[in-house]
Amino acid sequence: MSRSDTTHEAPTAGTDSYDDASHQSPDETVRVCFLINKLAPDGAPTIVLNLVEQARDQPFDFTVCFFGGDDTLRTDFEDAGARVVDFGAVGEFPQFDPRSLPRMLRFFRRTSFDILHCHLPYSQSLGRLVGSVADVDHIVSTQHNVPANYHPIERVAERLTRPLDSRTVAVSEGVQTAFTGESEVFHHDTGRQWSTIPNGIDVDAFAGSVDAADGRAVRQEWGLSDSDPLYLNVARYEPQKRQSTLIEAMGEVIDSVPSAHLLIVGWGSLEASLREKVQSAGLSEAVTVTGRVPEIHGYYAAADAFVSASAFEGLPVTILEAMTAECPVVATDIDGVREVVLDGETGRLVPPDEPTQMAAAMRELADHATRERYGEQGCDRVRNVFTVEQMVSRYTRLYRSLDGRQRRENNAGEYENDA
Repeated sequence: MSRSDTTHEAPTAGTDSYDDASHQSPDETVRVCFLINKLAPDGAPTIVLNLVEQARDQPFDFTVCFFGGDDTLRTDFEDAGARVVDFGAVGEFPQFDPRSLPRMLRFFRRTSFDILHCHLPYSQSLGRLVGSVADVDHIVSTQHNVPANYHPIERVAERLTRPLDSRTVAVSEGVQTAFTGESEVFHHDTGRQWSTIPNGIDVDAFAGSVDAADGRAVRQEWGLSDSDPLYLNVARYEPQKRQSTLIEAMGEVIDSVPSAHLLIVGWGSLEASLREKVQSAGLSEAVTVTGRVPEIHGYYAAADAFVSASAFEGLPVTILEAMTAECPVVATDIDGVREVVLDGETGRLVPPDEPTQMAAAMRELADHATRERYGEQGCDRVRNVFTVEQMVSRYTRLYRSLDGRQRRENNAGEYENDA
């Protein structure tokens, strides 16, 4: 049978494509199921995809389950050898479609896994409950952002179900601190349950794609010359990302660098309002809200610098991408980001919601020598600390330690913070 399955109605007994008989693995193989909201090309699904691609030749059998909706990365997962299961939910937020819950429960009752690895709070809360009922051997959750990013109901549900984890992973020390700072409410939540595994990127592959991309074509598409200073932001159009701060900052940047331009690349609920803000500020010649683009490498190739005004982050993959592309970074001085960007070495850090300070840092990068220095040092930092190989090694050791096929002595230290 194909390793890709879609369930919109529960299959009948005896013909269920999710039966254990269709999902057997050799004894030495660890069966890992990832559960995530959807397969959009966002940070969390991209991290899972990198993990599947890099570990495909190791003794793991990967299944990727998602509630429904955007399945942009589905083919990529299938090409990497993962079985993909769609629980058939619909709507802008498919994880909230109640019709997916019975399908999800039936699937996990009929399919055996050694490890269920849940991503994002809603999937974590449901996955922990369903995994426990279905008697999954071990449950792992990865926290990709700080609690402030999530709805209060999601935060409460996540905290209440967290004891069901065998291990909870944070993508940065800042994320772990933000979550464990709430542990006085739930005294069972100790540091022993947590590990920090930073996000990683395939440096050689991404850098090669940027080198092969046509940055000049991107500039021409948006009416920019080769000499126009180009700032790039890649992020969802959501309140957390604070692109409005970047628009305000550009109003000050062009006072001294009139040919500068900002491309805001992404998608999300604020797309129309961001375009309105650009128009009302009279910045249509300096700022472009592009919407979703078919491929991103050409934009990194075209950019002189990368800018991020986020109010909070976990450990942003787009900043790792920018640094890999040797783009110097101007970003906000927040947990997660300051673990990646070193102020004055790989870029500049400024306080959140301060467009004037953001503009000053952006103007600083108008200097070519400064951009070159920050860009080279940033790429070196990613190669030393934030590679996908390091990330995958930590996760696979975690899986094996939980599964009992690797010595468990010091199992917190052996995959935690060993960059």
